[in-house]
Amino acid sequence: MTEDGELQAIYEITDFMHSIVDKFKNYSNDAFYKGLIVLHKYFRIFSLRSSKYDRFLVGTACLLLASKLEDRPVKLADLAVLHHRTELARQKWPEEALTEDQRMQLQTKICEIESEILRQIGYDFEIELPYKYIRRYREYPGCKIEEIVRVAEWFCNDTFLKPLCLFYHPMHIAIGCIYFALLFFKQTLPNSNGMPWYKFLHPGVELKHPQVIGEEIRQIYQKMELQKRQLDARFTKSTDASKAESMPCKSLYRQKTFQYKSLL
Repeated sequence: MTEDGELQAIYEITDFMHSIVDKFKNYSNDAFYKGLIVLHKYFRIFSLRSSKYDRFLVGTACLLLASKLEDRPVKLADLAVLHHRTELARQKWPEEALTEDQRMQLQTKICEIESEILRQIGYDFEIELPYKYIRRYREYPGCKIEEIVRVAEWFCNDTFLKPLCLFYHPMHIAIGCIYFALLFFKQTLPNSNGMPWYKFLHPGVELKHPQVIGEEIRQIYQKMELQKRQLDARFTKSTDASKAESMPCKSLYRQKTFQYKSLL
């Protein structure tokens, strides 16, 4: 499978997982993105082509595991039913209720995959998300950058379409998302205590760090052909965007109301 094919496949799994999460009332955003990190860890070991399990079932098992990592485990029976409904919708098949035997078989399969994921990733639960680092920029002295921080978080959501979380520290991803948001708004930040903005979180950060992440983000949108959609800095005033404001797991790609413009 080509790199572009893998990106498309990961997007399809992510969208599938998002469709399930949308139907849970209390499934947290953090659990969702931790589930995506687990997904990337697993598919780093087994490629999308070589895995013996259905990729959408793997995604569902990652949601189950991530909910436990957040100490808010979902009910397995509910997850199995939602997986079934989402799969029917994905395949554009007519709705059909699960029988008791079918539900139990699906639950067993999800648990089997969850156990396999745990074994393959070596029970590695050291998962840190970039969002806390992005939000610290709200404290940047002398500037009100709430909108930049909010859009940086949305860019961060889309970084999970690639396994950047496996190769870069979450702080570097966060600073890269701020960098990309600044490019988007065509803004810059003044120095703080004599240091450039990208050293705000750590003096050891160099400009090349956010630039590398910014290029990774650019490639995500470029490969997903977002140049055909409208990306407007005033999107928060539109009807569609105001509805999206209240949605969990906000993604610029998923909303289909944005168009990528080359920022680098």
